[in-house]
Amino acid sequence: MRLGTIISVILLSVVVLSVVACSASRFSKKKFRVAVTMIEVKDEVGEKGTSFQYGPGDYERKISVQQRNRLYEIHVPSSYDKKKPFPLVLVFHGGGGDQGTIRFESQMDRTANREGFIVVYPAGTNKRLLLKNRLLLWNDGRPYKDGSYSNVDDVQYVREVLDDMQRLFKIDTKKIFACGYSNGAQFSYRLAKQLSDKIAAIAAIAGQRPADDFFPPPPRPMAIMQFAGKKDTIGPYNGGKPHFTAELQTSLKPVTETIKSWVDFNGCSEKPEVKRTGKAVMERYSNCKDNVEVVLWTLEDGGHTWPGGNVVPAAEKLGLGPINRDIFASDIIWEFFKRHPLK
Repeated sequence: MRLGTIISVILLSVVVLSVVACSASRFSKKKFRVAVTMIEVKDEVGEKGTSFQYGPGDYERKISVQQRNRLYEIHVPSSYDKKKPFPLVLVFHGGGGDQGTIRFESQMDRTANREGFIVVYPAGTNKRLLLKNRLLLWNDGRPYKDGSYSNVDDVQYVREVLDDMQRLFKIDTKKIFACGYSNGAQFSYRLAKQLSDKIAAIAAIAGQRPADDFFPPPPRPMAIMQFAGKKDTIGPYNGGKPHFTAELQTSLKPVTETIKSWVDFNGCSEKPEVKRTGKAVMERYSNCKDNVEVVLWTLEDGGHTWPGGNVVPAAEKLGLGPINRDIFASDIIWEFFKRHPLK
């Protein structure tokens, strides 16, 4: 095979991988990027062995987990005070995405600046050699399409990210929350079950998992917020498989079945409070154990997108569908999180 043909095949493979990955976060452009300062290990300890804490700003951090170098990005608002513990929100990108594009899509920095909390954008992994820092996935419990399972312990990675953050900043350990999009949403559900000693509450966008799916339910009631679009063909509202062959095997339960499983697990009232904002309908189930809540936002005009956020330029080609503009998910998520610190 000639060199030109080989190069063409490689380029075509990269394009195909980009299209089939389950997320809008796969086309990471430079304009999505925020100028960040790399935090080096040597900077953690000041003179005479005293601990050192960073201040407001945007940072990138590298840590080693399972002999892998893992990255994550940090946004610290200008209101950060080293003497005061600050809440922390983890935001997980979708499958095939990365930390830069979910930062662009969610605009969570904007909410953090106004409300006063730290945002962490973790980065998944890619088992391929090409574009190892792009087209990233989370190990949410599903097998790859060939039937094999990932050996990446992303739950441990998140635990170590949180430990690392506590060395660098003053974190309120009762107010650590997780939210995610698509594959990141499904991974957030895994964290709700397997890291409930650290994660106080979760919010999921365009990806649903029942309380007993893949992993046992958490050992305590868990506050859950779900956003789901009725025009989402990648994470179908009524369940089933996406309209393309994804990197991970995918078969979702209906959103209503997912919500009912968490309502039953948390012992909530069967009849929710209902509120409409344009084409966004909220159903809030309250009177749950430990005063948690289960909240469903149904976007009647929403696709596989972050409500009220930014959309990547390739959204139409990727079949992500429309975006609901009646609500801004990041603000709603934070208001939900504020009500549910770890007890």
